[in-house]
This record gives sequence, structure tokens and C-alpha cells, in this order.
Amino acid sequence: MTTPSDPRAPHYLAALTARARYPLGPPVTLELNRCDGPYGELAALLSRHNGLTAFNAGLQVFRAGAQGLGPDLQTWNDPQTWKHTYEGLADGLLCFAQDLFGVQFALDTEARVVRFDPETAERTVLGDSLEDWALWLLADPDVRGARAFATSWQDRHGALAHDQRLIPWRLFTLGGTYEDDNLAVKDAAQCMRIRGPLAQTLHALPDGADFHMTPTPPPSDPDLLSHHELEAFADYSTLLIQDDQARLGEPEPVWFATLAANWINTAPGIIGIGAARPFDVPVTVDVRRTPPADDAERQQADHVTEAGLTLPSGRLLISMQDFDDELPRISLAPGTYAVRIYSHGLRTVSEDGLEGEDRYHVVLWPTDEEHPAQVLKRYPEPLPGG
Repeated sequence: MTTPSDPRAPHYLAALTARARYPLGPPVTLELNRCDGPYGELAALLSRHNGLTAFNAGLQVFRAGAQGLGPDLQTWNDPQTWKHTYEGLADGLLCFAQDLFGVQFALDTEARVVRFDPETAERTVLGDSLEDWALWLLADPDVRGARAFATSWQDRHGALAHDQRLIPWRLFTLGGTYEDDNLAVKDAAQCMRIRGPLAQTLHALPDGADFHMTPTPPPSDPDLLSHHELEAFADYSTLLIQDDQARLGEPEPVWFATLAANWINTAPGIIGIGAARPFDVPVTVDVRRTPPADDAERQQADHVTEAGLTLPSGRLLISMQDFDDELPRISLAPGTYAVRIYSHGLRTVSEDGLEGEDRYHVVLWPTDEEHPAQVLKRYPEPLPGG
């Protein structure tokens, strides 16, 4: 085995930096909490070249210090920047670089260099040194360093800013493609926060398990990001569409009275909707980039309501105050959404309210506008289930 002082030792890290552009920040003398193995190598690298890009900016090594281009090492690794959305799955990692799509390169607590997949939170050990990491990258820079795609993207669209990355609308893990219409340019930290909640779901699946919650959207509707088919228990003929961390508590009776009258009411992080029967009912959820175009479904539905919903956790739950771990959560980018609910088949419900073919279609899309609870189309007869 060779050592850095051995003249026969490979100098892959030097070969990598020789083809890089640097620095991204002013000169620093970096000291880390650890100096063993790759930690010492990283401190030395950033003290020589404070941040760099390589492979036509397909690879970015973060700078150190408060000034410069792109993310800085300390802020990027602050839990509140993006790691909190992974709820422990990114703990113990010092992320020092990323590729064009936000794949992280990090040092773990065992002083190993690892590749961290932002979509699944899977860690792949690349070696025990930055030399090993550089060798791995140089073995296939077009793929491992995203050089080929970075080059073709910049040729078509121009260079990204240093604080931007590419993120797929439909994640690669779930069948998303590398076509332009499936890619968006976003702030690098936002890209990580978007994927954190979904990574929690995918990481928890056993090997070989199928993930059915998000099938590929039909080609006829490219703005459909995900489609989910659920059975939800409508206790007291009521369902709550809510952020996973929100709790209704015990609202005033008038809250439920309004809900029964209109089949819509809201509380912080919660939308209450009515259902025709107090049993398991079919609920379809579609997440879109944009509102429904011509909204032909409004003409077909019996009753249509709408409200705004804030989802700080990035996990959507549909139930009636049931938070069992077995209930499916729908992972979304944290933010504010408009939610439209189409209720179908109300005329099929039997007089005793026990049988029927009622179904409920929930459509969400991100919004910056206010969406007060309202009835867009009212069922002409008394609403069942009250």
C-alpha cells in the first residue's frame, strides 16, 4: 500500500483539480473538527483551492467561509438548511461536494468517503480517502461527474448559477427521465428539501418492495406529477386532508356544522371535507404543477370545493384524526397548495347511507395565492351523510 509521501503514489486528486476551475471563495486556512484521513485531505484541499467546479460544472466542491460563490461548507451542513427534511437519514455526514443533480459526496463518522443519493438516502462507500473519491470520479467522469449532461444542458440552456442544481419533476427513482420537460432549475438547498420527505418513504421500503403510490403520469397530461389511489375511512362522514404534523384538536361545534353544510372547512394545516358514507371510501389524489386546465371534471362532479393548505412537513395525510404509522403518507415539496375536491356518485348512495358508488378526487397544485374555503359547485339536493 502506498502513502502520500511515496513517489509511486497515485495523485488522482491532483489530476482532478488540474482540470477544475477555482476558487469559489477567498483564500482560507481551513481547520475541521477532525484531521484524520479524508478530513485532513479536505481541509488541505480547501486551503489550497477554496471551492471548485469540474467536469463542465457537473461537479461542485463547496467553498469554506462566509463569502464566495455557491453554498459554503458550514451552512450547507447545518441541519436546518436541508438535512432536517431527511429526519436522521443524513446525520453524521459532512457533505463537501455535489453533482449536477444534487447527489452528495460526504465524509461519514468512520472517515469514509460516501455517495449520498438525495432521492433514497442510500449511502455508497467510495473509499477511505479523497484520492479514492477522485479515482472513482475520473474512472467515468461523464456519468459519475455528470460531465456529459452538464455539457449538453449548458449548450442548450446556458450555465447554472453556483447555488442552483437540476431536479426532476418526476424523480428518477420513480421512473423520471432526463428529458428537458422533466427537469427544473432550482436553488440547491430547495432541491434537497423537496426530496427529503420522499427519501424517508423510499428508504423505509424493504428490498424488492413495489412503490405503487406514484405511477408514471399519462403522456396526455405532462403536468401531472404524481397519482395516488387510496381507501380512506370517513369517520362520521368526514375526512381530513392535512399536513402530517397538524392536529385538529377539539374545534367548536360550529366548525363541524359548517363542514356538514358545505363539505368544506379549514383549520391550520387541515382541510375538512364531507363524505356520503361513514365507511372506507375511494379517494384519488393527483398532484399537479398547474391548476386543471379547462376543469371539465367540474361539469361532471356532483359537488366541488376548494381551499388552501400549508404543508410544512412535506407529507400529506388523508384520514379522520388517525395517525397510525401504517397509513400512507404522500410526499410533496413543503409549501402552500391549492386543493380542489371533486365529489362524484352522490346520487348512487342508498337511502340508509350504507351503499353507494361515491368517490372523491383531490387535486393539489402549488400556489402563492390565497385560497379561502369555498364551494365551487353545489350539489342541488341535501348533501348525504350529514
